[in-house]
Amino acid sequence: MHVTSTLTGWLIIVGCYLVGEFLVLVTDLPLPGALIGLLLLLGGLLLRQRPPETVGRGAQPLLSHMSVLFVPAVIGVGLFWAEVRENALGIALALVATTIVALGATAWFAQRLLIKAKRPD
Repeated sequence: MHVTSTLTGWLIIVGCYLVGEFLVLVTDLPLPGALIGLLLLLGGLLLRQRPPETVGRGAQPLLSHMSVLFVPAVIGVGLFWAEVRENALGIALALVATTIVALGATAWFAQRLLIKAKRPD
């Protein structure tokens, strides 16, 4: 039962990814197919109001080995180190700016949620 539940969850995740890739291919959207698939999965989970146990079980092996997924990015940085060094200031500014924007947006959103939760209806 546990194996079939894990496999079903993994197939749901991979299915959303493949549908996202297909939609990008067919509609020529300027977005990555993986992002579209992730948004489809998020929409499906939001419609259910709670995540199904199968999706959680299917995601667990991916999450437990997530560090391996960063190896290509690290190798890419090492491979293109000369370009990274040339653009270090721009990269640093972009990292700082996007971090500030992300933290600010998250704080603003969290405040709105907390205010709404405290307000009696």
